[in-house]
This record gives sequence, structure tokens and C-alpha cells, in this order.
Amino acid sequence: MTGARRYTIPHVALATALLLSVAAQAASAQRVRGRLLELASDEPIPAGIVTLLSASGAAIVTGVSDREGYWVLEVPGPGSYYVAAARIGYQRWVSGPVALQAGDDWNSLFRLRRLPVMLEPVVVSARATRQYLDRAGFYQRQVANFGHFMSPEDIEKRRATTVTDLLTGLPGVTLAVMQGGGSVGVRAVELRGSNLSHGGVCRPRVFVDGLMYARGDSRPRRRDDALDVEARLDDLAQRADQAVSLDDIGHPSTIAAIEIYRSATQVPVQFGGASVETLCGVIVIWTRTGRLTADRR
Repeated sequence: MTGARRYTIPHVALATALLLSVAAQAASAQRVRGRLLELASDEPIPAGIVTLLSASGAAIVTGVSDREGYWVLEVPGPGSYYVAAARIGYQRWVSGPVALQAGDDWNSLFRLRRLPVMLEPVVVSARATRQYLDRAGFYQRQVANFGHFMSPEDIEKRRATTVTDLLTGLPGVTLAVMQGGGSVGVRAVELRGSNLSHGGVCRPRVFVDGLMYARGDSRPRRRDDALDVEARLDDLAQRADQAVSLDDIGHPSTIAAIEIYRSATQVPVQFGGASVETLCGVIVIWTRTGRLTADRR
């Protein structure tokens, strides 16, 4: 046949081999997944931070448990790993080592022990909190005045019952009720940031005691040839963010200070700086219990 392309047996064999190779790569993808529950009550723990650690203890990838306590992490390849689970108000727990072979899908149930909130005498607690915030750079950034800052004194004056109530009425801050959070929904904080693709109002990136708590709505655009694993991770992060509320962090009495950056140009470098990932703004929350973590550094 003139002009028609004929495929010989070697061509078919090569195509089959390529398809099998792609299928093998997909089958070899590893995941660790599980659920966070409270030890005493077996209640799910939302917004828990779960981290995959290398054999040397270096953090590889971090995820957040959803409203029902479920979490999933993608593993880069076969090897020996540890899995750390942490949540404000709970004792940190580390599993392992976990030996994963190609294609393994590891599932586990983590139960975290709640830590009692024991307040020190007011004078000592106030001094320790101020030292913690000073080491974290809070007061230095407050002097620079590139965002809105709530000091321990400001938080105490508001006498709020929830963390989202602390932010109510602040410039550029709005509250929205997200679906999927029970009969009353999840109260989410939105900022009138610089992300025009969201109409200028979207959920900001959130840090708690220096660790990322929620990624927010701003996302870098993926390449057209992005791997499926990237799409799955992005979808997982978006669903986790939808289930996370600032009210899950704890009672306002446990909050030491808050920083709010509405515009990406205001965001300090340590929290992402001016980038596509901070176009919805950034909220930084410092807790009184976070002082314990800082003292161990």
C-alpha cells in the first residue's frame, strides 16, 4: 500500500514494552497512609501534621490529616523510613523504621496522647512567651510594620472564644463557612489579597509555630506534562485544606501572637516571600505551647 505506514513485529514489541514499563512505574508508586485518633477517646484528630522522615531523620514530605483524621503521603522510592505525627495539644509520636519495597502501600493507625494544658504563673508565662516571640522574630517584624500584628496583650483584650473570632473585624479579613464540616460547616478565614484570579478574596497560607499548617488557595500552575502523582498530591492538599479550620488549633488562650500579611509583597522571606504561592496572603500563628518546641532547638 503506497503511503501507508506498516508496523513490523519489532515495532509492536517495542510499543508493548513501553506500555509495560509505564504500567510498572505506576505500580511501583509507594504510599504510606493512615488515620490519627485520640488515644483516650478514639475521636479523629483533624489538622494533624504527618511527616515522612528519612532513615537519618530528615523530613521528606509533609501532609495534614483531614476532618476524619485520614492522611496520605507519597513515598519517593523503596527504602527505610520513619513517620512522625504531631498536633498542637498532643504528644508527638514517631513510628518506625518502616521498610518499604517497590509497590508497597503501607497503612497504619496512630493514636496520640493529649497533653494537659498547664499554665505557669502569669509573670513567668508572660516572660517566657515574650522570649519565645523574640527568638521567632515576631517583634522585629512588628517594628518593620509590613503586616498586621496581634501581640499577646491584643489577644487577651479581645476575649474571643475561637481563633477565627480573634480575627473577626480585622482589616481585609473575612470569614466563610465551608461545606463538609458537619451541620455548621468549617469556618475558614479569607483575605482580600493580591490573587485576582480568585476575585481578590481567597484562603491564605497559614503557618503555626513556623510550620506550614495550610497551603491556602494560591497554587503554582502545573506543566501540561505534569506527572499524575503531582496532580494527586495537589488534589490531596486541596481536600486537606478544605477540612482544616484555624479553630482546630486550640482555644484562643493558647495563642501567643498572630501575624497577617494580606499582600504577597508584604510576606517575609521565611514564610514564602513574594511568590505565586503567597498571592492569597499569609497568616502566621504563634502558640504558647510552641515555646516548648523552640526550647529544644
